[in-house]
Amino acid sequence: MSDIEIRQYRTTDWKSAIEVYEHLCSFYGLQFDLEKSKKFFSKRNYFQQYYTLVAFDLAEKKVVGLSFSEIVTEATQETCGYIKLIYVEEEYRTQGTMTALIDKSIQYFKEIQMDKVGVYLQNENLPFLNYYFQKFGMSPIATIVIKKL
Repeated sequence: MSDIEIRQYRTTDWKSAIEVYEHLCSFYGLQFDLEKSKKFFSKRNYFQQYYTLVAFDLAEKKVVGLSFSEIVTEATQETCGYIKLIYVEEEYRTQGTMTALIDKSIQYFKEIQMDKVGVYLQNENLPFLNYYFQKFGMSPIATIVIKKL
């Protein structure tokens, strides 16, 4: 991995984070709105409430990956840190950047004593993702079906 720092999002990251977020939205098939994104990335309260990491290229001085996580108390009263969205720019893939983002999230969830950690997976690449996340000791436990309204 080149000079990539994995750290929590800072509001000073907003310009390059929005560019990565736009690519993330395209990758996941989500609608992207520049004005809403500017407001979103400038709000400290969201990023204090959720655990958001960036992969920051120190040489280029820009965000090249994002990971959005949240903490949930499930009906079983177990606490779980969920990685909801994760994305790394194409030119930074196969360098360990995504693995570093996931490792940092797992480390954080251990530190704050979560009972477990989970990752939301999109169906498009499920066989690869199941294999990829097995190296972190994760295995699929549920399938969620959704209908757009």
